[in-house]
Amino acid sequence: MRRSARPTPGTALAGAVLAIVTALAGPAPSASAHPFGPPSTAGASVQGSRLLIAWNTDKLDWVALGESLGVFGGQGGANSSNLSFTQRLQEAPTIRSYLLKHITVAQAGHPCHGAVVEDMRDFLARGAQVAFDCPAPVTAVDVTITSLTDLHPAYRTMLTATGPAQTQPTLFTSAQPTAHVRFTASGGSVRGTVVAFAIGTVAAALAIGGFVLRRSRRRKAAQVAGPSAVAAHPPTESLLPPGQDSTTHDPAPADAGTGTRSNA
Repeated sequence: MRRSARPTPGTALAGAVLAIVTALAGPAPSASAHPFGPPSTAGASVQGSRLLIAWNTDKLDWVALGESLGVFGGQGGANSSNLSFTQRLQEAPTIRSYLLKHITVAQAGHPCHGAVVEDMRDFLARGAQVAFDCPAPVTAVDVTITSLTDLHPAYRTMLTATGPAQTQPTLFTSAQPTAHVRFTASGGSVRGTVVAFAIGTVAAALAIGGFVLRRSRRRKAAQVAGPSAVAAHPPTESLLPPGQDSTTHDPAPADAGTGTRSNA
């Protein structure tokens, strides 16, 4: 008859500790989000009166967002078993509504109209493209980003510029979801750069016009003064005797008294 092996006291203690930890932790969620990891990103680029924001986050955060909106449980509208999780997020209208609700832009107190563009194509690599059309060229706007902070307050988003118009990196958190963002180009405001370029173009045109006008006046003055100037200063040839050419007949040099004398 075989004797059953009894666990050592150390093994029994380790097993008890593991059982207690497992019971306290509970079942692990299917999508483990990262609220304490690197912040989400928002790349902002200015196109005249349009501000384009490409918002992106970790892949697992996208899954957590989709699960919170019922995209994978049959409540988001894109629940076909033939679609990948990426396609479900792309085609779910609740994702677009969520982005437009949690990412907003206002200019001088007036909201800019937002829309998700490019059908969220390649959003995992490029981010979800959200375009905001504002009443005037974008130089300074109020941006609000609360994406994912409704899932956990530790989430945050870092906004940076991705085009010629630059801005200071701005961090959006649950405590500070709104920031006044100013865009500059070449050390000045976008509008100031455009105005300076226009002024420089006008100044150059005026300078060229003035040069042409002065040159034209000088030419006309020379044409008017030409005949009188000739009459007042006749050429040297007119002072020579008839038949004598100044280029071939020079006057005889005067006797300086150094020649030989003739004998008387």
